[in-house]
Amino acid sequence: MTGRYMIVTIMCIVAVPGMVAGCATPKGVRWTIQCMEATGPQASTHIEQIADTLRQTPGIDPDEVTVVHDRDGNSRLYYGTYYRRLDAETGRRSIPRELVRDLGMIKTLGTGGSVFFFRRATKVRKPQPDVGNPDWMLGRSGSAYTLQVGVFEATDEFFEYKQAAAEYCAALRSKGYDAYYHHDSACSVVTVGAFSADAVVTTVVRERGMTRRVTRFSDEINALMRDDLLKYNLWNGMLRRSFDDTGRKLPPAPAQVVRVPGTEPIE
Repeated sequence: MTGRYMIVTIMCIVAVPGMVAGCATPKGVRWTIQCMEATGPQASTHIEQIADTLRQTPGIDPDEVTVVHDRDGNSRLYYGTYYRRLDAETGRRSIPRELVRDLGMIKTLGTGGSVFFFRRATKVRKPQPDVGNPDWMLGRSGSAYTLQVGVFEATDEFFEYKQAAAEYCAALRSKGYDAYYHHDSACSVVTVGAFSADAVVTTVVRERGMTRRVTRFSDEINALMRDDLLKYNLWNGMLRRSFDDTGRKLPPAPAQVVRVPGTEPIE
């Protein structure tokens, strides 16, 4: 459910390279256990040392211990891969028994006294390495606004959302569009255009004793939003069709002007 609307069918309108690359068995969105994180000049060394110790701990599968050093300066230690499937009736994701068991075990590891190394361990989506041409990262565009034309996120059958976003960005670039991508922990977005702050102007208009906010976009933004290839905000390379409570077909989600580097919509 999205608000009061339910998505009932999905119609593919764009073939994105790599969209089937993440299909695998078992099905479900991949989660893991984040055992701990550290930041600072010695963070990577500290986490690597703890990871080596964890790999030698009885009951731990050493192949399931991984470390990720992020661009944000944080180093994080993870354990395991667990597949959480979406229940179509409840809209909730399952929690595998193995995940519950291993999380409980991880939290008990320590010195044998009152010191527990991973007391704050928690379940999180399994991180994926960032991919794509670094020059096309949205955060490097130096702009205030951009036009979001696609969202990619993991599903029960599709995992490589970052790869798909990077490839869709490259495909748009090959067609002459000024495209960018932005990776997040749960999804990746693809945008077109890099606009300054004066490309979006919001004013307050008073009519018949009432006030309302009116947002106007630059001619360049409006031209992009009229482009047949860019007029919609695709989901995993597809156009979503939906219906309201009365069964009336709703138009597909349009492309959306968003602030950089996040994806907050313009009011």
